[in-house]
Amino acid sequence: MIRALVLLIGLLAAMTGVPAVAGTAACAGAADFDGDGVDDVVVGDPFGDEQKGAVHVLSAGKVVPVAVPGPAKGDGFGWSVRLAQVNGDACADLVVGAPYADVDGVEDAGAAYVIYGGRAAPPLRLTAAQPQRFGHFGWSVAARGDLVAIGAPYEDEGDLPDTGAVYVRKGPGELRRISQESVDVRGNSEVGDQFGWSLAFGPENALVVGVPYENDDGLGRQVEDGKIDSGSVVFIEDVLAAKLTTVKIDSPTGASGDRYGYAVAYSEGSGYAISSPGPGYVDLLGPDRKPVRRVEQGGKEAFGFSMAASADGRLAIGAPYGGGVRVVSWTDAEEDRRLEDADGLFGSAVAFSGNRLYVGQPDAQPYGRVAVAGRNADTLQPLQPAKGADFGVSLAG
Repeated sequence: MIRALVLLIGLLAAMTGVPAVAGTAACAGAADFDGDGVDDVVVGDPFGDEQKGAVHVLSAGKVVPVAVPGPAKGDGFGWSVRLAQVNGDACADLVVGAPYADVDGVEDAGAAYVIYGGRAAPPLRLTAAQPQRFGHFGWSVAARGDLVAIGAPYEDEGDLPDTGAVYVRKGPGELRRISQESVDVRGNSEVGDQFGWSLAFGPENALVVGVPYENDDGLGRQVEDGKIDSGSVVFIEDVLAAKLTTVKIDSPTGASGDRYGYAVAYSEGSGYAISSPGPGYVDLLGPDRKPVRRVEQGGKEAFGFSMAASADGRLAIGAPYGGGVRVVSWTDAEEDRRLEDADGLFGSAVAFSGNRLYVGQPDAQPYGRVAVAGRNADTLQPLQPAKGADFGVSLAG
């Protein structure tokens, strides 16, 4: 009887593409999605599965596709990914953005999916209450426990295009929309700001929002004035508070093209990281948001295109146009390390899981690749799917 049950579970896993989990009790740890007792990493391939998009989990050296009903051709499912424990059980859940999904006939309004580990429930599709054409809800996602944030950086504010917005949701609650037009949110919604381009949760309910295409144009609302695309970040102290409290930091140099806030990250106890890939630097801030150090690489390598922070205070910084990946410390420059790969867009996405660093290279032949490096390893272990298109566009561990 037991043997028959095991065979049935295995057959169901093969049919659905989702790792078999015989109940949520099999999961161990906040990052175990498939119940094998090992922390997992989720990988997005937004052009896989015949252009619908796909996600995989990397589990104990295996690349396992996760089948999700619903995404259609052109949705970009897997553009953004996160691991979280949304429903509070023993299994990790996946939060996946599909920013090119049509919603109720509204073109490219965007959607996000919550995929429950251990098959605790069918996948949940989230959309904006008032979907906007080309809003790209799901462009970015962040999660901390059952608190989820979803970026829609191309949403309009009235007749102002591409100002951007962020949606937050606690547990089974409703989505709350926050923009620079929300009361007490610093800054003004201006054409092309793209508030919500990048997201990271800080301590408790705090959220840092990247606004990399904001102009440094002084007080009030301007259009195409000042330093174009200098960028900024907005810190929201508690996204669930009835009255929001926020702090805004503009690009320290205020130069055109800095795109300060293109990527953001947070490490508990260490602080925040904010990238500026135009000139090629990353600012490391302490928990009090005061500068700790600046890491520079310069050139045209897009240093800071992607970032990921580890629990022990390390930061991985991707520079996918020939600059590889730097691993740095908030406080000790002697711990800095660099990983390089001669081929393609190595560093398009980065993620930590335990002592391992995962690096996406979505243009690697034939379907994209994720390289895995141990903490002090000099060699990289490549992982590739059985089929795909741009495996490694997004990563989370």
